[in-house]
Amino acid sequence: MAETISSSENALSAPFPWQGAQWTQLSRAFAVKQLAHAYLLSGCEGLGKSLFADGFARYVLCMKPIVQGAIGGLADTAVACGSCNNCLKCGVGNHPDILTIEPGEGSKNIKIDQIRRLSEFVIRSSHSGGAKVVIIQDAHLLNANAANALLKTLEEPNDNTHVFLVSNHPGRLVATIRSRCQKLPFVVPGADIAASWLQTIIGEGNINSILEASDMRPLIALQLAEGGLLQDRAQFLQSICDVKAGKKSIQQVLSLVAKNGELEVLQHFSAFLSKLTKYSLTGIIDNEGDPELQSMYALLIPSKEKSIAQEVASSLALLYTEVETARRQLSSTTNPNPQLIMESILWQWSKLNLH
Repeated sequence: MAETISSSENALSAPFPWQGAQWTQLSRAFAVKQLAHAYLLSGCEGLGKSLFADGFARYVLCMKPIVQGAIGGLADTAVACGSCNNCLKCGVGNHPDILTIEPGEGSKNIKIDQIRRLSEFVIRSSHSGGAKVVIIQDAHLLNANAANALLKTLEEPNDNTHVFLVSNHPGRLVATIRSRCQKLPFVVPGADIAASWLQTIIGEGNINSILEASDMRPLIALQLAEGGLLQDRAQFLQSICDVKAGKKSIQQVLSLVAKNGELEVLQHFSAFLSKLTKYSLTGIIDNEGDPELQSMYALLIPSKEKSIAQEVASSLALLYTEVETARRQLSSTTNPNPQLIMESILWQWSKLNLH
């Protein structure tokens, strides 16, 4: 009988409880030697896609997989043992049959030289006599030449070599690459699954507020819980409320943004606007137990006049779209000016009519 390891021992290891279906799909295909040549792992940040790819690569190479407790309500799941020769090599990050590619330090792109290394890796024999795995992190950051070179590799698959492309923005990948990959989407888990997992790690605490701040993305929630980022989020939310109330200038908020990072605060702003839009239309307050949101809801009183409520909601939704566009721009490779983008967003916010 295979050894069983407890779920608590593996709380920080993939597959996570919200990844059971994806793990089962791949492990079953691998068991009958029908694992596809290439997969595109997609979904928003904070769902553990990269850890999933790494964990599955270890499982593929493991010499004696073991069973851990039920994942995501599914049956007991086989994972890498962590102790065989292949697993030990994976553990120190130097297994010769796993190649990980990501943007180099100081670079916003994956370049053609990196894909040439991939091509050389694909054609050589496996060191362990089994499969080989390539993981391309942030695959949407392939530059044009690298994408063309990768396409040639995907068009001429090599037996027993599997490529996993991981991306938060799969739409930025060229269509020809997407079409040659099996799709493996990851979605935000339900609140009960996310809360149960987070509580296993951090114990008692304001789990609901942390998940609220992370948009229910468990690994982002864990960062918030462990890094003091929840306080930064509260400070930023209060500052933009103060801008609207005329208590703080845009320049004062910009200094706070520079400290916390533009992408991080825009994520908070996006969630803020989504909730305020809902509140303006329905009067319903999400997560009343989250004290950081009370100043936000105090900014407006939902109008009983349907036309006014819809007008306010429309203005908020339009700014939400602008914030999401800004997030995409700052995540792109076009070198946008973060300060100008934030100044524009905050100025639009300051002028927004909430009555």
